[in-house]
Amino acid sequence: MAASVNALPARSGAREPLKAARHVQHLTKLTVCAIAACWAFTRADTSTGAPLPQSQESERPTVVQTTFESVDATLAGQWELPAQTPAPLVVLVPAGGRLDRNGWAPDLGEESSQGIYAQLAQRLVASGFAVFRFDKPGAGRSSPGHFATERANALEAYTHAVQHPRIDPEHVFLLGHGVGTDTIAGIYPRFAAVKPPAGVILLDNAVGETDSIRIEAPTFIINAGKDPDQRYQYGEFLVEARRNAEGRKLVTEFLLLADAKPGVLTVRKDGERSQLAIDPHATDAIIRWLREHRG
Repeated sequence: MAASVNALPARSGAREPLKAARHVQHLTKLTVCAIAACWAFTRADTSTGAPLPQSQESERPTVVQTTFESVDATLAGQWELPAQTPAPLVVLVPAGGRLDRNGWAPDLGEESSQGIYAQLAQRLVASGFAVFRFDKPGAGRSSPGHFATERANALEAYTHAVQHPRIDPEHVFLLGHGVGTDTIAGIYPRFAAVKPPAGVILLDNAVGETDSIRIEAPTFIINAGKDPDQRYQYGEFLVEARRNAEGRKLVTEFLLLADAKPGVLTVRKDGERSQLAIDPHATDAIIRWLREHRG
């Protein structure tokens, strides 16, 4: 649903930067803890699960492996390409913590296809979008890095991702999750200098009003839960701030999934298996919004 900005509670603008910083720190811990807790639940439940049928195995998208440099780290990543190309591209900017391209922290994920980002990528590719995702330093196939920051990693990933000849360079989207939303907003002009994004998705948003105005592309904000901050401070207030930005028309849509769990995550059953995943309502909304903006 689109956000309404009528009868909003009063803001405390002076506290926004400090509150946003605390929210980002909390979000990093919350996302990693949520993945760890849900993995503890799903691990026992999936240990006896049957392998995927051969027919499903043969329907995997084209995957192109790659590496690129970020400060003192060599990062590994991949493009996933639909059958019809050139295709619009979605670059995933992951949540906080040492996560691999699938959304697993070290020693938590055993099956790559069950990672939250692997599942999301599968849906996006099936809908005709190319996807680029990568392992953070010290996770997956990436080397450790002492000085490679979240922002450096995301910018280098984006710079590398848009160079593939089978993507549509005029329709490149950034999708940030949790701390990844703050990464996008914090250095948005640098992303735009490489290739202006056709749109930005802020999933489990950690960006405040002031920083949100840096994002000039159409923006879709998706938050979860009944915490008033998720509705107002990181949702409806951003819609209002971007709408009132002087001299600019910043297109914004906001969706609040009141029944979703923190991180916009859920545990879903797949036969005898249980899998941690992005909330399916959020995934459906993401695909709908991308289709509207891919031209």
